[in-house]
Amino acid sequence: MKNLLLLLFLYCLTFSYAIKAQDTLDINLNMKHIVGNSAEFDRSKFMVYHESITGNEWDSDQQRASFLNDYDVYLGRNNGSIVWEFNQVREDPNKKGWPDPQHIQQKGEETRKNYARRTAAHELEHRIVTSMEGGQMSPMYPNGQKTKPSSCCSDASPWEYENYDAVAEFYSGYLTHYFGEGGTSGKQKPLMLEVLNEPFVKANDYSTSNIEIARMHNVVAQRVKKDHPDVMVGGYTAAHPAFESADFKHWDNNWRMFIDEAGENMDFFSFHLYDFVGDNTTMVEKQRKGSNIEAIMDMINHYSVLKLGEVKRWSISEYGWFCPSCDGPYYPERDWYNVRSFSSMLLQLLERQDQIINAIPFLLTKATWAHNKAEDEYNAYGPRLMRELGEMEGEAPHSGYVYTDLIKFFQLWANVKGTRIDTKPNDFDLLSDAYVDGEKLYLILSNLNPEEKEVQLNISELSNYPVENIMVKHAYEINTLTQLDTINYTEHLDKVTLGAEATMILEYTFASAFDISETKTENLFYASSYLQPIKANLPVHFSINNVTTTDHGEAILRIGLGRDLDKSLDPTLTVNGTNIPFPKNWKGNGQENRDRFFGVIEVPIPYELIKENNDISINFSDDGGHVTTLILKTYDLSVPVNRSTFKDGNVDKPLGLGQYSEELKVYPVPSDHLLHIEGLSNKDSYQILSLSGEVLISSDQQTIDISGLNNGIYILTVTTENGIRSRKIIKQ
Repeated sequence: MKNLLLLLFLYCLTFSYAIKAQDTLDINLNMKHIVGNSAEFDRSKFMVYHESITGNEWDSDQQRASFLNDYDVYLGRNNGSIVWEFNQVREDPNKKGWPDPQHIQQKGEETRKNYARRTAAHELEHRIVTSMEGGQMSPMYPNGQKTKPSSCCSDASPWEYENYDAVAEFYSGYLTHYFGEGGTSGKQKPLMLEVLNEPFVKANDYSTSNIEIARMHNVVAQRVKKDHPDVMVGGYTAAHPAFESADFKHWDNNWRMFIDEAGENMDFFSFHLYDFVGDNTTMVEKQRKGSNIEAIMDMINHYSVLKLGEVKRWSISEYGWFCPSCDGPYYPERDWYNVRSFSSMLLQLLERQDQIINAIPFLLTKATWAHNKAEDEYNAYGPRLMRELGEMEGEAPHSGYVYTDLIKFFQLWANVKGTRIDTKPNDFDLLSDAYVDGEKLYLILSNLNPEEKEVQLNISELSNYPVENIMVKHAYEINTLTQLDTINYTEHLDKVTLGAEATMILEYTFASAFDISETKTENLFYASSYLQPIKANLPVHFSINNVTTTDHGEAILRIGLGRDLDKSLDPTLTVNGTNIPFPKNWKGNGQENRDRFFGVIEVPIPYELIKENNDISINFSDDGGHVTTLILKTYDLSVPVNRSTFKDGNVDKPLGLGQYSEELKVYPVPSDHLLHIEGLSNKDSYQILSLSGEVLISSDQQTIDISGLNNGIYILTVTTENGIRSRKIIKQ
């Protein structure tokens, strides 16, 4: 991963009493973690399958029901039905270039009657909550292309739509006539409409432009929202959001333009996130998981706040692993990359559980439509839930279908549910989450490192809740083949070993249910500007205003950076006049295989430094690139919490200030004059060190005058009979 540059003097002088900090996860069983208005694991949003309730690729209705019910999966996205019906409708004989409204009504009635007969589907309607229908550029973009009616199902002749309004007429008629309220009345109307799938990457092929596609979104959205206010309309369904390309011209010409042109009419924004491999011979991966995903999502949100005055809701309508050159005979190694990316990306998306309407890992059932039988004996499509027997050596050819290793993703996450509680890893490359449901705890760990790691589990309140059983599911790889181990334990595990880029879910069963009486509430505050160019030795200034704080809390400053790979990622950061150490570590890899670094670096900020109106400056020693976003995330805590030593690549330190152990208390922090120390004996002595290791003050008194120090962060070290103890202090 990244080089973690340690300040050796601080380790030696201030932390010599402790073992070097290891990967540790703090879990507070009694503290609900609230994001916006959400604190639940909503499976209908996050365990969603890319399929319609009328999908016809299952071996049987029983198999479909078993998959959805046994693994508690919901149905989410259909990009085929609306396209099919669009092709079958006749042209209005009285209005050239427009669909025939009577034929739409007739075809819709046929569709509803057909669904009424599919009684097995009716029994699964509870699996449709955040369902979405979506269009395709072909044939739905009106640029002269003709419809393609099928002789089996329509007497229409090919014709072309006149304009966006004519297409919007069909969208509205489709929602009016093709759906009912479930059961014999017809399939339930979708919650969401995704206007077009990945249209910008296809604009040139259809002799149009991004801005024209955005205008089509406006026309469709306005018509649908007028006729169907119960349906959310969104887009633009970005395929490859590489905002940093061409020094952020990609951003300007795609997302920024779309938000400017159509953002007000969108109920949600949709985009796709993939770890990407362009050449299957080298398998060099351009990973999004980690800091790059964070930078993409923060930039959309930050600009939305500045332009629209709000954060739009999202559909992550596809995510996973994408290798366009890897299609061919099935090989199970490809499944591991998807299982790995699905889980780690899901944990990152869960951090925004209040904003996301649905998040859909991209895999299809059999993708039989992609099989060109004239050219290939077997299907060459990539992410499939089922494959044909005979695709692997030693199997009887064409003898049925079996699940691929992608089923292991759903098996891994099958039981997770409940109320979110506080977790905090001490390393950016350890992703975590936890949910409590009655007497159950679901603890989730995911490793962004390409090496395995040992994780210490630090669970508060554990003595109050005797453990009856722990079922540990571990999804990892051996020789790039997906493994899913399940092991049961009857006692608490102090440590677990998490495989390289692996995900582990520990399902605890306790003797009694939990008392979740405390709260941790997230808040986001956006700087008044974004996408600022970097000039050498010229500070980039930001303001974050109208910030609210409480008596107890934590804070993270999320800094988006887009810079060439040979540029520094180590600026001088000042918050309200105080220098803050800048991390040498962040989520995921160093993006060495990308054209440039584009990621979010998260900087722990002393909560006591945060004011209502905040001034932040970032100063690099070299030219080039941009500070793309600046967002302050605060956590309001109902009570103080203890945190394990945090690893940011500079120096091991507690994540927050003001959370002191009983044996040593230092207050007030920050201070402009006197510091008071409690917990010292007459034999103890102290030193105040600069971050460069220089001893600035030495004494044995319990009240310290720091008025002569410059504003900034310092280290207080206390030499006791039991060793050296240390605390950060702030002169302000």
